Parts: sequence; C-alpha cells; structure tokens
Amino acid sequence: MRTKQLIRWSVYLYLCMFSMVVFAHDNEPIFNQVNLQAQSERDIPNDQLTVLLAVEEEGKDAAKIAKKINKDMDWALTKAKTRQEIDVRTLSYNTYPIYDKRTVIAWRAVQQMELKSTNITELSELVGDLQERLQVKSMNFNPTKETRKLYEDELIEEAMIAFKQRVEIVKKHMDNKNVRIVNIHVNTGGGYSRPVYAENRMMAMSSKSAPAVEAGTSKITVTVSGSVQFF
Repeated sequence: MRTKQLIRWSVYLYLCMFSMVVFAHDNEPIFNQVNLQAQSERDIPNDQLTVLLAVEEEGKDAAKIAKKINKDMDWALTKAKTRQEIDVRTLSYNTYPIYDKRTVIAWRAVQQMELKSTNITELSELVGDLQERLQVKSMNFNPTKETRKLYEDELIEEAMIAFKQRVEIVKKHMDNKNVRIVNIHVNTGGGYSRPVYAENRMMAMSSKSAPAVEAGTSKITVTVSGSVQFF
C-alpha cells in the first residue's frame, strides 16, 4: 500500500516539475523578433450580375394589395424561370401602415425578388421585360466564388514570396542569421460588389428597356503578416 502511494506521489511531483518547465519556457521573452507584412492585389473581372427588384403597392385594403402583389410576383416568377441560366429567389414580404395623426389611413406592401447570373446579357434582357410590373432597386456586379478563389490562390503565392523577400532584407542587417517563423497570418479582402447605377436613374427607365451595363472589375487584396525571430 505504501509502495503505491510513493509511486503516485512520484508521478505527481514529476508532472508538476514538467508543467513548471513548460510554463517557464512558454513565458520566456523572445528576442530579435521582427513583425513583417507583405501585400499583393489585383483587379479581377466581375463575372456575375445580381439584380434586386420589387413589387410595391399602396391602398386602403390590405387584402387587395396582397392579392395584387402576389399576382405580379407570380407573373415575374413565370417569366424568370424560363431562363435556365438565371438563379431566381423571392425575398421578404413586408406590410407597413401609413399614418395620419396617429390614425392608419392606408397600407403599403413590398415584396422583393433577387436574380443572379453569369450570363449578363440574358439577365439584362429579363430585367428589361420585368420592369413592366416590377421596379429595379439595385444592380451589382461582383466576381463569382470560383473566380475569386482562383485569383486569391495566385495572390497568396505572390504575397508569400513578397513576405520571404522582406525577411531576407531584414536578415542582412541582423547579427543572427538563423530565422524561424513565430506566427503568420493570411488575410483576404476586397472584391466587393459594385453598384451599376443610382436608383433614381433606374426608376426613370422605361419598361421593356434592357439596361446597358458594364461589368468592370473588382480589386482583391491578400495580406500576409507575421513575426520572425533571428537567432
């Protein structure tokens, strides 16, 4: 019995000593540590168009408004679903009271539809048709996930090479020539969607008029940052 207790105490003491050593090592000050950052950026093609349209109605009878919106949205969905290369989804349906001196005098209802496609010509034509009953709220270009990933991978390569080059530049001025990476971070950003034109211009477009649009480019950026130690 006493032997087992001695063994347990020995193991316990060993673990305590080991933990103290690890803790001391983890808290050792790191000398000759340098923080560096490198960045690579590129303009990439916007190959996807996203359009937000809406049906809006206003009146005193909420039920009639809802019926009219449902009719117009069904009409729009029927037209949109004939286009195989266009992703279609309906969004929020909201009803708001209109007040006059704290009294509800009418109702306003809105339902939205989102269209998305890489076939920009076909989507523009559909938008022209849908303007007969729907209003265009916004049009935005952006890169697809596949396009963005393709260019991001290339930019990561470039940024990593640039980071290593900066390490070599610093190394020339350090007494210690051995280098190890303490930590490193890779961050991507940019590539946000770009509005095609302002809303007031969209409202002025006549129905059956396909909007003239230019996809343009989006800027994406990859930043590599980290710490290196010379020893």
